[in-house]
Parts: sequence; C-alpha cells; structure tokens
Amino acid sequence: MAIPVQAEIDDKLRGEDLNTWLDLWRAEQGPAKPGALKLIAAAIPVPVDRSLRVLDVGCGTGDAGRAIHSRFPTARIDFVDRNEFFVALCDAVNRRGGITGQTLVRDLSEPNWQRDLATEYDVVVAVNTMHWFTLAKAAELLGDIFQSLRSGGVFLLMEPAGAAPRFALGFDTWKKQQPAQHKYEDWQHFWSRVNALVGYDYGFLGDPPDNQDRIGDGLSVMRWVGVLADAGFQSIDILLRDAEKVVLASVKP
Repeated sequence: MAIPVQAEIDDKLRGEDLNTWLDLWRAEQGPAKPGALKLIAAAIPVPVDRSLRVLDVGCGTGDAGRAIHSRFPTARIDFVDRNEFFVALCDAVNRRGGITGQTLVRDLSEPNWQRDLATEYDVVVAVNTMHWFTLAKAAELLGDIFQSLRSGGVFLLMEPAGAAPRFALGFDTWKKQQPAQHKYEDWQHFWSRVNALVGYDYGFLGDPPDNQDRIGDGLSVMRWVGVLADAGFQSIDILLRDAEKVVLASVKP
C-alpha cells in the first residue's frame, strides 16, 4: 500500500475527535512539557496585544505555536513539519481555534524548506526539532532561522540536553533516579492509533532518515548555548534545565 498523501489524511481526520488526538499526544510527550511551553510563551518580551508574526519549526501537532497564541491571541503563526499526519492534525486544530497563518509540509533536511514562508518573523520557536539532525545540519538550520527573524526578533529553543563530559556520569546516575517523563505504552498507543487511522504501518510515522550521527541528547546545555551563539544569536538565557531538556531564549541583534 502506498503512503497516504496529505489530502487522504485530511479526509480521514474529518470524522475524528481532535481533543482525543491531542490528549493522546500530550500523554506521549509527558507531563512536564505543558509547563515548559507556558514558560516559552511567557518569556516573549512584548505586550500581549502585539500582533506577532510567529514561526513554529518542526511543529508536530502545533502545541508550541498554540501555547504562544494563547498568550498572544492576535498572533499570525506559521507551522511547518515534515510529517503529513502532524501537519493535518495541526491544521485541523488551528482552523477550529481560529488561528491564522499557514500550516505546511516542509522537510527541514531540504535546502528550500523556507519556500512560501514569510520573512522578518517576530518570534521563531523550535521544540524537540534540532536533535534529530547532525550538529552540522542543526547549525545550518539555526542559520536559516536567524535569517528569518527581524532585528530584535526572539528565538526560543527546547531540546534534549545532557551534561558536560566531566559531569556526565553523575548526572546520568541522578537522572535514572528521577520519575520517568515518558512511557513506552503511551508512545505505542499514539502511533498505533495513527497507523490504524491512516491505513498504513509507518512504524514511527515521519521518523527522520536513520542517522547515527544525529545529536540526540548528547549536547550539554552550554554546547547548545554555543551553537546559538555561533549562529549569531545574542542575549542567550537558560530559562529551564531539568533532567531531560533545556529551554533557551535568544535574540537576533
């Protein structure tokens, strides 16, 4: 059976309870993520009545962009992801919520992923996006994002993060003692429902091409800070660091 195209997935979602799908996704993502997304939205340093232009890169179901919209209800938000199911679900939820902007299938591994997108964004957000790529490709993407922002624009990044090599052993030992943020059963439940809906066994739908050199959780917080600095970002701040991730805020000068 051929992989379903975007229009076919859109049709299959029309009879679905979107809230059920969002609940399944939230369970798959773990209990700490909603609070981190609220922090991302709260950190944007402009008045809430500002009509922002926002880009959610590697948007998944769109929860980061919608967290920003909940604080900035007049924002126009563009969403991009390589995964057709995510884009279809994101678009359906956005239309229901009256969120303006584009929701597009774009593969970040392709050089023209920014086609049809705006320039001079006020805010760009990337949540659990860059770690799928090699460090070199992530640096290239961050350069693209830097160019897409206006001067003074804000970039918010949330990614898995480890510890610096000197501290890694102790950090990893401590991390194993913390409450689990993710359950395999939740992951399996979500993706098996996706596979059943679209009528195709994706395995992990939309998993990027196998790449043993991708970042994963191998970068320390300060390495992530350095990657942002190398891309040209300034005023870089660590908003959150926990057992599994870091949230960084930065500005294009």
